Formats: sequence, structure tokens, C-alpha cells
Amino acid sequence: MIGQKRPKLTVKQEREAYAAATLRDYGNEFNNVGQCQRCGITGPCDRDHRQGRTAWNTTPANLQLLGGAFGCGCHAWKTGNPAEAILAGFSVPRTAEPSEWPAWRYGVGWVLYLDEPDEGGCWWKPITNEEAAALMS
Repeated sequence: MIGQKRPKLTVKQEREAYAAATLRDYGNEFNNVGQCQRCGITGPCDRDHRQGRTAWNTTPANLQLLGGAFGCGCHAWKTGNPAEAILAGFSVPRTAEPSEWPAWRYGVGWVLYLDEPDEGGCWWKPITNEEAAALMS
């Protein structure tokens, strides 16, 4: 048996997730300027779903900023190279849970993104290369 389907997120929940991820990735919630999590360039960024968007997965753990068409172009790289993007930590396979799939964060390394900040206000948990490899196998 598959189990119960998660409820769809409300528009308010989605907006809050977008704002949290944008602030987390060094931008602000009112424009599209931030730091690309792939290359580190600060400039026009897209709020990208690490796992393809569904009615229930617009959460901070499933969002990241990647440079858009008028920036570094890393979002287009991710879209054009899906298998490589998964291994590099910028995409999540459809069968995985985004909060349990390692992400590569520019200037930090491998992390697990959180849907709520921890007690210290951090939105991610750093993990080792070995932990990332084990979670992705």
C-alpha cells in the first residue's frame, strides 16, 4: 500500500518557502538578486526547485538559488544536465525526499537543507563527503 497523499500546499505556504530560501541564499525576498549556489556569483538568480515542482514540494529544503539567464546561467546548466546535476548536488531524484538528499552549497560544501531553521538560525546541516555519498547511493 502506498499510503496517504500529502496535502497540497497553500499559496501562503509556497510564498513563505520561496521567501525563506531566497533569504537563506543571500538575497532578499523582494528581488531576484542573490548568490548562485553552484558558482557563487552574486547577481540575477532564479529560485529553483531541486526536485521538479509538484503541488506539495515547494519547501525551503527543495529550493535553491541558481544563476538565471541574465546571470551566470547555472540554472540552464542544471536543466540541460539532469544526471550530472543530481550527482553534483543540485537536483533531487523524483523518488527521493529533498530534505534527505544532499545539496552542494557554494562556500560550504555538502549539506542537508532544513525546512525550518535550527536553534542557531541555520537552514542547513553540514555533512561530510562520505555522508553525502552514502545518502546518494
